[in-house]
Amino acid sequence: MEQTMIRRFTIDKMISMTEKIDNIFLSTKRRNKLNNTDFSIISNNCWGGSVYRRYGLQYKSPTIGLYFFAEEYIKFLMNLEISINSEIKIIDAYKSKYAQILEEKQQMNVPIGVINDDIEIVFLHYKTKQEAYNKWMRRAERLNFDNLIVKFSEMNLCNEIHLHEFEQLSFHKKILLTSKSYHNIQSGIIVEKYTHNGEISNDTLYYDSFLDLETFINSDVI
Repeated sequence: MEQTMIRRFTIDKMISMTEKIDNIFLSTKRRNKLNNTDFSIISNNCWGGSVYRRYGLQYKSPTIGLYFFAEEYIKFLMNLEISINSEIKIIDAYKSKYAQILEEKQQMNVPIGVINDDIEIVFLHYKTKQEAYNKWMRRAERLNFDNLIVKFSEMNLCNEIHLHEFEQLSFHKKILLTSKSYHNIQSGIIVEKYTHNGEISNDTLYYDSFLDLETFINSDVI
């Protein structure tokens, strides 16, 4: 029995090591396909972090491990440079304007960032206020305003007005993911497979099935 347990532990450890090596190998292989690696991703959710990990690149954006409600994200983008360079305060979730929704999502222990006493950010994958603050400030300093990729998905109380507002923003390289076709939205990429109740439910996994990411990153415009 004991020998079986030791053998199982050894196998599990080998599998874990193999997965780690494979990930490093795959990320290096993917990164070698890029002629542009000094880019900063601004994203309304964790998508940017997934892309950086896919290619084994340093996070060059503060929008990692967090999400915005749609209204907050559009306000953030409309004055991006001011927003990035502004001081951020971290508050408790019960003080958020979205406290009721956060409670429904069982996210009342999540730190909430506030910029200019107005724009709120949900630091979903951060355990403490200090961690959220430190990582936001550190990664904001790495942001490359000359090489931005700005992505928005139809989620977190997004409506058609938000989609139109995003489409009107003058960023050079934008990705707009929608749950369906809209008559007046020309640049949206429809993600029908991963939708629920009129919103995109998941855009951080399998996004290569609806977006040629390497071609997009390497190109001047999508």
